[in-house]
Amino acid sequence: MENKKFNFVLLGFTRETVEWAPSLNAYAVEDYGCDGVEEFSLEEARVDAILGERAYSGGDIPESLIDEVQAAIVDQDNFTYKYFFYQGDFETNSAEFVFFIKQNYPEISLFTAQRDFEDWNAEWKKFYNPIYVSSNLEIIPEWMSDTHVNKSTTQVYIYPGMGFGTGTHETTFLCLVLFDKIQNELNSNDTCLDFGCGSGILGIAAMKTKKLKTHFCDIDRSALENCTQNLVLNFEGQNLEGTELIIRDRYQPKKYNVVFANILEHVLISEKPSITASVANGGYLIVSGILNHQVENIIKNYSHMDEVSVATKGDWSAILFKDRT
Repeated sequence: MENKKFNFVLLGFTRETVEWAPSLNAYAVEDYGCDGVEEFSLEEARVDAILGERAYSGGDIPESLIDEVQAAIVDQDNFTYKYFFYQGDFETNSAEFVFFIKQNYPEISLFTAQRDFEDWNAEWKKFYNPIYVSSNLEIIPEWMSDTHVNKSTTQVYIYPGMGFGTGTHETTFLCLVLFDKIQNELNSNDTCLDFGCGSGILGIAAMKTKKLKTHFCDIDRSALENCTQNLVLNFEGQNLEGTELIIRDRYQPKKYNVVFANILEHVLISEKPSITASVANGGYLIVSGILNHQVENIIKNYSHMDEVSVATKGDWSAILFKDRT
């Protein structure tokens, strides 16, 4: 991978425009060859102070200034999504995505730059620290696995691949919080589906805490590759009989005691037949990727299931449903 580069695009959302982010994330991945998306929050005044007149110029920013912008993660009033392009004709893909945003979403601030691929790990390691979910569960970045040891709790180790869930995002964290609420009702004979698995963090948590036989499903092959990497990281040398990774096109609903669906509101609605068909009688469904104002609509669309609990953090929510049959 000598002299390999990757491009990234930063899109800045306000509290008023952040509801566009899920749709733009889907466009980026499905239509423009984006290889991963990372979210972090920025204080607008801090960004303006760092970038001055370039804050909304839509042009390239020096690497040193990007570092300062990324370091200004201080609140949830403004949201920045970072889109990574590194495979195939990544320069064309990122340029076309930038053009699409400029033409259709001029209200969104936009920055773009290119970096050496060898800087990739350094990029990720700036932002990830151990995440305490509960007394039952912690999420540990791979490079801290030897130094952050807590024998009194289950630890899930995650290598943060190209933007897939690591537990830092509110939606992933909330799924884990809701799963923690039902752990005592599960046993090792139960099964789990991580639908839209990304890094596999949710399914891996189910495997490590309750030894659930888990299937991982995603539309993105690079997500399944990252999921495989994290399975090896957590279970190397162990027998993982009953574990499957399935590309979405080949998934046929089966019945699972726990189903995670941490995706987008419109996907939760369009995929509802497959998602609900996968929940066993009396089983649990945990959905997320939902902005707070979208909760009522999801509850309405899944009204044939019992709403058990809603968890909220910042502008994001997750819902725990139970099959009532």
